[in-house]
Amino acid sequence: MADFQIANIQGKLSGYGIEEQLPTVAVVAHYDAYGIAPGLSQGADSNGSGVAALLELARIFSKLYTNSRTHAKSNIMFLLSGGGKFNYHGTKRWIEDNLDGAESSLLTDVSVVLCLDSIGADDKLYLHVSKPPKEGSPGALFVENIKSVISSFYPDVTFTVQHKKINLGEDLLAWEHERFSIRRLPAFTLSHLESHKALERKSVLDTRDTVDTHKLVRNTRIIAEALARHIYNITNQDGLQIFNQNLDVQESMMTAWLDYLTSEPRGAQLLRKDHLMVTTLEQALARYVKDVRKTLAKADKKDPEFVFYDGATYTMYAYSVKPAVFDLFLALGIAAYLTVIYYAGQNFSIIYNFVKNIGKRQTKQLKQQ
Repeated sequence: MADFQIANIQGKLSGYGIEEQLPTVAVVAHYDAYGIAPGLSQGADSNGSGVAALLELARIFSKLYTNSRTHAKSNIMFLLSGGGKFNYHGTKRWIEDNLDGAESSLLTDVSVVLCLDSIGADDKLYLHVSKPPKEGSPGALFVENIKSVISSFYPDVTFTVQHKKINLGEDLLAWEHERFSIRRLPAFTLSHLESHKALERKSVLDTRDTVDTHKLVRNTRIIAEALARHIYNITNQDGLQIFNQNLDVQESMMTAWLDYLTSEPRGAQLLRKDHLMVTTLEQALARYVKDVRKTLAKADKKDPEFVFYDGATYTMYAYSVKPAVFDLFLALGIAAYLTVIYYAGQNFSIIYNFVKNIGKRQTKQLKQQ
């Protein structure tokens, strides 16, 4: 598939004040799936759950940012990245465009980058990080906010900060936040998986029924509360719950998104820039945030990072054959039949006379009667 382009979808909620002078929080989730058969790769948990959570976070924070009384002095950037299952190539190009481009970018003053990957199951949450944040830094405060929310409202959830250094000697990065960490940006990946090597991340068995919607909603609430405390600089108020009633996470919305995302395979090579699902995600994000745009990235022609091939669906034929014993008996039967025919031909006169004599005897017996 020559000149295949991976699409990234980005949008933002601008903070109250001069946008370029405000800190930025980035929420990231890759939308493609992976499996040995692209045509069967639904990626419900990895990473349909992350996409559903990002869209719901965009929805509830947009309500806060449209009210002058709750308009925070912080920008929020949302990124739905493509090519996540191919070494996060879409994220890599998006970072390069924002940090190395001529235009100024909100990414230069980012305080926290939170990547979401597989958050739709289990009662464990792991915050993966390449380098532990320094005490008192925005990243460290964000970690404390997550711990505070979980201990106050969700004590049944086990939360662990998982530290893993980036191994540049490996061909593939472990988690999406590593793309940001390489550029010295404070980044994390939140997941219920302890290791990036978990088989669930790259399996055709990652279907809709693997995601527990109740736990996905719970985890999204944890993320929303922690982000709100970070953005509004809320400390020492463990019992404060910001998102409730009209601002609460809606389970029906997240269920609908999961159902849609798993309604067809999402292999990266199937999601062209004009694919209906890519367009739908772009339109959905534009409902909640501003400056939504789609940026494209393709592999380098001289040294391509990835190569896609068409033909994701094939027909397999299975033939049922009879056992060898049947062939043996059939061969013996044919051999016996041919032997009888051969000897019958060689001794035709004898057989003829024998049959003729039997016929004469039967005729005499009938006349005597």
